[in-house]
Amino acid sequence: MTIDIHAHTVPEGFIRELATVVPAATPTVTKRDGEWWFDYPGGRRSGPVPAGMFDLGERIIDMDACGVDVQALSVPPTHFGYRLPAEAAADAARMHNDAMIEMARQFPERFRVLAHLPMQSEHHALAELSRLVELPEIVGVELSTNVAGVNLGNEKHEAIWQALDAAGLAVVLHPGDVAGADRMHDHYLHNFVGNPTDTTLAAGSLLFGGVLSRNEALRVALLHGGGFLPYQIGRFDHGWRVRPEARTHLDRLPSELLSRFWFDSLTHDPLSLRFLHDRVGDDRLCLGSDYPFDMADPDPIGSLRAALADGPEAVEKALLDNPRELLTRRPGL
Repeated sequence: MTIDIHAHTVPEGFIRELATVVPAATPTVTKRDGEWWFDYPGGRRSGPVPAGMFDLGERIIDMDACGVDVQALSVPPTHFGYRLPAEAAADAARMHNDAMIEMARQFPERFRVLAHLPMQSEHHALAELSRLVELPEIVGVELSTNVAGVNLGNEKHEAIWQALDAAGLAVVLHPGDVAGADRMHDHYLHNFVGNPTDTTLAAGSLLFGGVLSRNEALRVALLHGGGFLPYQIGRFDHGWRVRPEARTHLDRLPSELLSRFWFDSLTHDPLSLRFLHDRVGDDRLCLGSDYPFDMADPDPIGSLRAALADGPEAVEKALLDNPRELLTRRPGL
């Protein structure tokens, strides 16, 4: 069995329902030159994507073609909705979660759900988490690397972190609304550079803000190979030693908490993937494809096997054991 922890969906039924409740967040889905595009109010365009983004049958065909048995479903960053009014964001989150849960119930052997929370409102986020926490289809949450520009280590999110810690749910972080986007309009740099940058910023905020220290059951997965964290963890350690600001909420070297992070395999380069494995070890690397976007790895399993050709046991752990462990609830005390 293989489990992909990084796979997005915008189900067709959800789009129809969203249009009646939160039209300000509803995309228009169009086909141009044989490719599907999502056009959002305000002018944002997302795509191209295959029909599997919204068509369940096509999605399963695509999964079978690349050897993925199970996907942990999540919303794409275009649907985080953190800049919507709280009530509208809560409605959109509830509908998207329900649509993914329905996919998992229809095909329980193929799908699990990483729930979406309206993080701009502590009240609504906690209410949605409470509604979902006992459902077996929910194996974790996917959050953005920031909440409309507010870092994840900000104290306004502390009650949510405490609730996630108590629930023992995996937390998967996906970049959205990335820092420095005003300088990344050209050349698609907001994705190439902005995504790994914002992931690193989020990890630093959780570390130096003390979120991981205060919530000892939290397990956080970083996508796109963990951004720059695996490469720069030594810089974090050096900074902790020499800068008093770094020790305000953190009483140990950042690298001592590196094992609290999990990493997907989406590096697009075998040398980088090999380095990631060597840095974080056999137990923290998980299969991640970024289906169905064009920045996805079309052969994520092949990429793992090529990068770790001399470590078949590590490959098998990344394909099944590690994702399964990450997506198993481990409640805090």
